[in-house]
Amino acid sequence: MGKHTLNIEYDFDFVLIGISSHEKDYRLCWSINRLFELDLIKGAPLEIKSGRQKTPSFFSLFEYQNPEEFKEYFVISNLSENKLAASKEHTLFHKGIKEATAAENGILISEHKQMDYFFVIRGEMEEGETAEIIKKIKEIDLVLTAVNIDVSQLKSKKNLVF
Repeated sequence: MGKHTLNIEYDFDFVLIGISSHEKDYRLCWSINRLFELDLIKGAPLEIKSGRQKTPSFFSLFEYQNPEEFKEYFVISNLSENKLAASKEHTLFHKGIKEATAAENGILISEHKQMDYFFVIRGEMEEGETAEIIKKIKEIDLVLTAVNIDVSQLKSKKNLVF
């Protein structure tokens, strides 16, 4: 009997905006909701487990679907909840959860470690709409910076398929 392989082609046709902010995810989403009149709500965390990890990493995920415009909006944390918990417990007398700090690096897109969140927009976008969205996001007081990221150039783009 012959061996068959299955090749899967993923669709990376979406806008990816990196956001740097020191605020909590819910505060950032609240500001984005007000600015763009969205209704981002917290969903189940995005779970990613690479072959080398013993435990999966969980990334905070907020989502909103707009059926009238055929668009989906997501805000995803770049730092896993496991790593956040370990860093909070890392004090002078307590070194935190050893397994969580040892599990990979706890970063969703390792090429953009400086970004705290990613704003993903799936759907048809008009010319110049992405630049306008980035301009508005930069005007939020909680945001340090926002940049457009070319998904095709990312090595870890498979983490954005959910």
